[in-house]
Amino acid sequence: MIFMKNEVANNDIVHTSTQQSVTGSSHRVAGRDYIENLNVTDIDFLLMTEPKDNLDARAIVNERFFKYRFKFHANEVVREKLIDFQNTFELTDVEIKTLYSVGLIHPKYNELTIKSSRSVFYLGWIFTAIITLYFLLLIYAFVCSSHQTGLAGITVLSSALIYVGVMWLIDKRCLQPSRLLRNKQIYQPITL
Repeated sequence: MIFMKNEVANNDIVHTSTQQSVTGSSHRVAGRDYIENLNVTDIDFLLMTEPKDNLDARAIVNERFFKYRFKFHANEVVREKLIDFQNTFELTDVEIKTLYSVGLIHPKYNELTIKSSRSVFYLGWIFTAIITLYFLLLIYAFVCSSHQTGLAGITVLSSALIYVGVMWLIDKRCLQPSRLLRNKQIYQPITL
Protein backbone atom coordinates (compact mmCIF):
# COMPACT_ATOMS: atom_id res chain seq x y z
CA MET A 1 0.00 0.00 0.00
CA ILE A 2 1.16 3.49 -0.74
CA PHE A 3 0.20 6.26 1.65
CA MET A 4 0.54 9.83 0.47
CA LYS A 5 -0.13 12.85 2.65
CA ASN A 6 -1.90 15.79 1.03
CA GLU A 7 -2.16 19.25 2.52
CA VAL A 8 -5.47 20.80 1.45
CA ALA A 9 -6.30 24.45 2.14
CA ASN A 10 -9.99 25.25 2.47
CA ASN A 11 -11.00 28.70 3.76
CA ASP A 12 -7.71 29.23 5.55
CA ILE A 13 -8.14 25.97 7.49
CA VAL A 14 -5.55 23.31 6.81
CA HIS A 15 -6.87 19.75 6.65
CA THR A 16 -4.56 16.76 6.62
CA SER A 17 -5.84 13.71 4.76
CA THR A 18 -4.28 10.40 3.89
CA GLN A 19 -4.79 9.01 0.43
CA GLN A 20 -4.62 5.24 0.21
CA SER A 21 -3.60 3.73 -3.12
CA VAL A 22 -3.93 -0.04 -3.52
CA THR A 23 -2.90 -2.31 -6.38
CA GLY A 24 -6.02 -4.22 -7.34
CA SER A 25 -7.48 -6.20 -10.20
CA SER A 26 -8.89 -3.17 -12.02
CA HIS A 27 -8.93 0.63 -11.98
CA ARG A 28 -11.52 2.09 -9.65
CA VAL A 29 -12.02 4.94 -7.22
CA ALA A 30 -13.83 3.56 -4.22
CA GLY A 31 -14.12 6.79 -2.32
CA ARG A 32 -12.63 10.21 -1.76
CA ASP A 33 -9.25 8.97 -0.61
CA TYR A 34 -9.15 5.31 -1.71
CA ILE A 35 -7.98 4.40 -5.21
CA GLU A 36 -7.28 0.96 -6.67
CA ASN A 37 -4.94 0.72 -9.65
CA LEU A 38 -4.30 -2.15 -12.04
CA ASN A 39 -0.54 -2.46 -11.93
CA VAL A 40 0.54 -5.79 -13.37
CA THR A 41 4.23 -6.13 -14.14
CA ASP A 42 4.14 -9.83 -14.99
CA ILE A 43 1.70 -11.24 -17.55
CA ASP A 44 1.92 -14.68 -15.92
CA PHE A 45 0.55 -13.13 -12.73
CA LEU A 46 -2.39 -11.79 -14.74
CA LEU A 47 -3.00 -15.21 -16.33
CA MET A 48 -3.05 -16.85 -12.89
CA THR A 49 -5.28 -14.33 -11.10
CA GLU A 50 -7.80 -13.01 -13.64
CA PRO A 51 -11.11 -14.82 -14.16
CA LYS A 52 -11.36 -16.78 -17.43
CA ASP A 53 -14.04 -14.44 -18.84
CA ASN A 54 -11.70 -11.46 -18.45
CA LEU A 55 -8.83 -13.38 -20.04
CA ASP A 56 -11.04 -14.34 -22.97
CA ALA A 57 -12.13 -10.73 -23.50
CA ARG A 58 -8.52 -9.53 -23.38
CA ALA A 59 -7.38 -12.27 -25.79
CA ILE A 60 -10.04 -11.32 -28.34
CA VAL A 61 -9.18 -7.62 -28.24
CA ASN A 62 -5.39 -7.76 -27.76
CA GLU A 63 -3.34 -9.74 -30.28
CA ARG A 64 -0.18 -9.68 -28.16
CA PHE A 65 -2.03 -11.07 -25.15
CA PHE A 66 -3.50 -13.82 -27.37
CA LYS A 67 -0.01 -14.63 -28.70
CA TYR A 68 1.37 -14.91 -25.17
CA ARG A 69 -1.55 -17.03 -24.00
CA PHE A 70 -1.84 -19.48 -26.94
CA LYS A 71 1.61 -19.15 -28.60
CA PHE A 72 0.40 -18.27 -32.11
CA HIS A 73 -0.92 -15.26 -34.00
CA ALA A 74 -4.46 -14.85 -35.32
CA ASN A 75 -6.69 -11.99 -36.37
CA GLU A 76 -9.61 -10.84 -34.24
CA VAL A 77 -12.22 -12.97 -36.07
CA VAL A 78 -10.18 -16.15 -35.64
CA ARG A 79 -9.35 -15.26 -32.03
CA GLU A 80 -13.03 -14.96 -31.23
CA LYS A 81 -13.81 -18.27 -32.96
CA LEU A 82 -11.01 -20.03 -31.07
CA ILE A 83 -12.25 -18.71 -27.72
CA ASP A 84 -15.79 -19.88 -28.58
CA PHE A 85 -14.40 -23.31 -29.57
CA GLN A 86 -12.42 -23.51 -26.33
CA ASN A 87 -15.44 -22.62 -24.20
CA THR A 88 -17.80 -24.94 -26.13
CA PHE A 89 -15.60 -28.01 -25.70
CA GLU A 90 -14.22 -26.95 -22.28
CA LEU A 91 -10.57 -27.06 -23.34
CA THR A 92 -7.69 -25.60 -21.37
CA ASP A 93 -5.06 -23.23 -22.75
CA VAL A 94 -2.47 -26.03 -22.64
CA GLU A 95 -4.75 -28.30 -24.70
CA ILE A 96 -5.25 -25.56 -27.31
CA LYS A 97 -1.45 -25.05 -27.49
CA THR A 98 -0.92 -28.81 -27.89
CA LEU A 99 -3.51 -29.10 -30.67
CA TYR A 100 -1.95 -26.16 -32.48
CA SER A 101 1.63 -27.40 -32.08
CA VAL A 102 0.84 -30.79 -33.66
CA GLY A 103 -1.02 -29.13 -36.54
CA LEU A 104 -4.63 -30.00 -35.67
CA ILE A 105 -5.72 -26.33 -35.37
CA HIS A 106 -5.38 -24.30 -38.59
CA PRO A 107 -6.11 -20.57 -38.33
CA LYS A 108 -6.69 -18.91 -41.70
CA TYR A 109 -7.71 -15.39 -42.58
CA ASN A 110 -11.30 -15.45 -41.28
CA GLU A 111 -11.63 -19.18 -40.71
CA LEU A 112 -10.58 -21.64 -38.05
CA THR A 113 -10.31 -25.34 -38.88
CA ILE A 114 -9.91 -28.08 -36.29
CA LYS A 115 -8.84 -31.35 -37.87
CA SER A 116 -9.30 -34.72 -36.25
CA SER A 117 -6.54 -36.45 -38.14
CA ARG A 118 -6.34 -40.18 -37.53
CA SER A 119 -2.99 -40.29 -39.36
CA VAL A 120 -1.26 -38.60 -36.38
CA PHE A 121 -2.73 -41.26 -34.09
CA TYR A 122 -1.71 -44.15 -36.35
CA LEU A 123 1.72 -42.64 -36.92
CA GLY A 124 2.21 -42.50 -33.14
CA TRP A 125 1.36 -46.19 -32.79
CA ILE A 126 3.65 -47.11 -35.71
CA PHE A 127 6.52 -45.19 -34.08
CA THR A 128 5.75 -46.91 -30.78
CA ALA A 129 5.84 -50.38 -32.35
CA ILE A 130 9.08 -49.76 -34.28
CA ILE A 131 10.95 -48.17 -31.38
CA THR A 132 9.73 -50.81 -28.90
CA LEU A 133 10.90 -53.58 -31.21
CA TYR A 134 14.27 -51.87 -31.71
CA PHE A 135 14.88 -51.43 -27.98
CA LEU A 136 13.76 -54.98 -27.18
CA LEU A 137 16.22 -56.32 -29.76
CA LEU A 138 18.93 -54.06 -28.35
CA ILE A 139 18.38 -55.30 -24.79
CA TYR A 140 18.19 -58.91 -26.01
CA ALA A 141 21.54 -58.46 -27.80
CA PHE A 142 23.15 -57.15 -24.61
CA VAL A 143 21.71 -59.92 -22.43
CA CYS A 144 22.67 -62.72 -24.82
CA SER A 145 26.11 -61.30 -25.55
CA SER A 146 29.05 -63.57 -24.71
CA HIS A 147 31.26 -60.58 -23.86
CA GLN A 148 29.36 -59.15 -20.92
CA THR A 149 31.29 -56.57 -19.00
CA GLY A 150 30.45 -54.17 -16.23
CA LEU A 151 29.37 -51.62 -18.81
CA ALA A 152 26.60 -53.87 -20.15
CA GLY A 153 24.35 -53.02 -17.19
CA ILE A 154 24.94 -49.30 -17.67
CA THR A 155 24.25 -49.67 -21.38
CA VAL A 156 20.96 -51.50 -20.75
CA LEU A 157 19.93 -48.91 -18.14
CA SER A 158 20.76 -45.97 -20.39
CA SER A 159 18.89 -47.66 -23.27
CA ALA A 160 15.83 -48.09 -21.04
CA LEU A 161 15.97 -44.41 -20.02
CA ILE A 162 16.23 -43.33 -23.65
CA TYR A 163 13.28 -45.59 -24.48
CA VAL A 164 11.15 -44.01 -21.73
CA GLY A 165 12.02 -40.51 -22.98
CA VAL A 166 11.19 -41.35 -26.59
CA MET A 167 7.89 -42.98 -25.58
CA TRP A 168 6.96 -39.90 -23.54
CA LEU A 169 7.67 -37.70 -26.57
CA ILE A 170 5.60 -39.91 -28.90
CA ASP A 171 2.72 -39.91 -26.42
CA LYS A 172 2.88 -36.13 -25.99
CA ARG A 173 3.10 -35.33 -29.73
CA CYS A 174 1.05 -38.07 -31.40
CA LEU A 175 -1.19 -40.03 -29.05
CA GLN A 176 -2.33 -37.45 -26.49
CA PRO A 177 -3.83 -34.94 -29.00
CA SER A 178 -5.80 -37.73 -30.67
CA ARG A 179 -7.05 -38.99 -27.31
CA LEU A 180 -8.05 -35.45 -26.39
CA LEU A 181 -10.16 -35.01 -29.54
CA ARG A 182 -11.69 -38.46 -29.08
CA ASN A 183 -12.59 -37.69 -25.44
CA LYS A 184 -14.26 -34.44 -26.56
CA GLN A 185 -16.10 -36.45 -29.25
CA ILE A 186 -14.60 -34.56 -32.17
CA TYR A 187 -14.44 -37.14 -34.95
CA GLN A 188 -14.88 -34.94 -38.03
CA PRO A 189 -13.02 -31.77 -39.03
CA ILE A 190 -14.71 -28.61 -37.74
CA THR A 191 -14.63 -25.34 -39.66
CA LEU A 192 -15.67 -22.25 -37.75
